[in-house]
Amino acid sequence: MGLTTPPGGAGDAGASPGQRGSQAIEFALVTPAVALLVLLLVQAALLGAEIVAVQGLAREAARAAAVDDDEAVRAAVTEAGGGRAVEVELEPPSGRRLPGDLVTALVRLRSAALARFGVTVWLPARATMRTETDPSGGADGWADPGVSVGGVIRPRRGDAP
Repeated sequence: MGLTTPPGGAGDAGASPGQRGSQAIEFALVTPAVALLVLLLVQAALLGAEIVAVQGLAREAARAAAVDDDEAVRAAVTEAGGGRAVEVELEPPSGRRLPGDLVTALVRLRSAALARFGVTVWLPARATMRTETDPSGGADGWADPGVSVGGVIRPRRGDAP
């Protein structure tokens, strides 16, 4: 008993010449749409990777701002950005931060995935950390307040000694 294909089934054994031509036309029409869909999915994945990257940059900026001044943070983020356009805003600025204060880093990264289409889009991310040292270089540049430093527990600012 041999395998046979019923008329109108898989393949074009039972197809008329007109049907074989219509299959080729349908394939030619569907192929560009499928290729465009694949390219859009790749671009969406690249954009997602950029969003994750800018969030990582914001965390690194906030972490650096917790222990260093604004200029050092900007230099570190620019270097970590890999030569891409990066903007950094820190609030409060290093001259107004005290140990124990919250510092917020707002980082914007220009999207390379969307730049391929001639569109300029800045991807924002925000992260907040607690300041560990006095970034203004104050006389009391001790570590996280209320933590043992050299065996001596330092009180938090505003706490009674």
